[in-house]
Amino acid sequence: MATKKTTTKKAPVKKASAPKKRTAKKSPVKKSSSSSLLSLRNQIRLEKEDSAFMTFRVTRQTLYWLVLGAVVIMFTLWLTKLQSDIQDLYDQVDASTMQITE
Repeated sequence: MATKKTTTKKAPVKKASAPKKRTAKKSPVKKSSSSSLLSLRNQIRLEKEDSAFMTFRVTRQTLYWLVLGAVVIMFTLWLTKLQSDIQDLYDQVDASTMQITE
């Protein structure tokens, strides 16, 4: 004789959960800016002047400015010449149209 085994499903037993410990979130630690301010103060400071303000001394920067100024003046002169040539062309066109109309 065959006997049937019946199995009944039992509901899972819930364990009593332990109370959760609340941990305070640590806020990000801000670095103190005093060290960066000190280094900044050490970098920015007045220096004693080596020479008087109105003294003239030719430096590399002086040469750069002279070259830049010369280039600007040459460019301006070239544009003026081009404008003059264009105006001459307009004058020639006007002269030829006056001859044709006469």
